[in-house]
Amino acid sequence: MPQYTQLDEINDEIDLLELFQLLMDNLSLIIGLSVIGLILAFAYTTFLVNPTYSSESTVFIQPTVKENQVSASDLTTNQKLTATYTQIAKSNKVLDQVWPSFRNELTKKQISSALTIKSIGDTQIISFSAITNDPRLSMNLVNTVVDIFMLEVKDIMEIDNLTVLDRGQLNEDRVGPNRTLNVVIGTMLGFMLGIGIALLKMMLNRSIKTRNDAEKLLNLPVLGEIHYNE
Repeated sequence: MPQYTQLDEINDEIDLLELFQLLMDNLSLIIGLSVIGLILAFAYTTFLVNPTYSSESTVFIQPTVKENQVSASDLTTNQKLTATYTQIAKSNKVLDQVWPSFRNELTKKQISSALTIKSIGDTQIISFSAITNDPRLSMNLVNTVVDIFMLEVKDIMEIDNLTVLDRGQLNEDRVGPNRTLNVVIGTMLGFMLGIGIALLKMMLNRSIKTRNDAEKLLNLPVLGEIHYNE
């Protein structure tokens, strides 16, 4: 008589009805782990992770105006310059001059990680943003970077065509961590863990509960059933 191995049992296909019954039998476990995941994610995000604050500034590459008109070639040239200017803003030459003003709060690596500098689409505008754990520090950092960047462009390129559109402002609205997202992730992890434990319990359970279980285990048809009540 062929042996019905545990590997065969694991590989048996579970139909939707069996899966639904499995979930219902372990509903309290799944809900409980989901709630635990929600609580842990909320507590971690609220009490263990420092909030972060952002401040942003924008710089405009001003085209040359002749007789109240701007030539298309100047616009194209300035759009191409945004990539060059962005790399200058990210350079160590700028960073080395920014760091002394913040040496008591941030390392050079932390300053570099806190900054995001990029051109905005096909425009002639460069966006600067700083994210730190202190809203005032974020504001001071982004404004210092912009000031030094503009001086470096003037020195390196010998062009004075930059204008600050928006200075960094004090923004006390936190931008991170994303509490809602973390809570959703924690809940989903708890939910998946509950389902995983339920499936594991089913695969490790070798007891015979129904005639189908007996047929699978013995590889023989059931000819009759005798009901037993304790």
